[in-house]
Amino acid sequence: MGRITLLNAGGYGIITDVEGGIEEHDTFTCPHCNGVQIVRPGSGTQRGYCHLCDAPTCGKKNCVECVPFMKKIERYERREELRRAMDRV
Repeated sequence: MGRITLLNAGGYGIITDVEGGIEEHDTFTCPHCNGVQIVRPGSGTQRGYCHLCDAPTCGKKNCVECVPFMKKIERYERREELRRAMDRV
């Protein structure tokens, strides 16, 4: 059985159910939300591609604009630092 994989798939996932069934899939991580996505060729799932990150995205509305996940964390940390500084005043 041939297997179609996403170019540069980021990982490999094994999903087991309570009856002992096993599904194996290629996966990738969205660079904008850090969500792990299962690659299911032919599923019709609409994904995106960020040319700035040069990586596939999950296709969610919040991930259309290129804001890498680490940049979001840095913004959050700066807001928290500012909030703590304001609390000290």
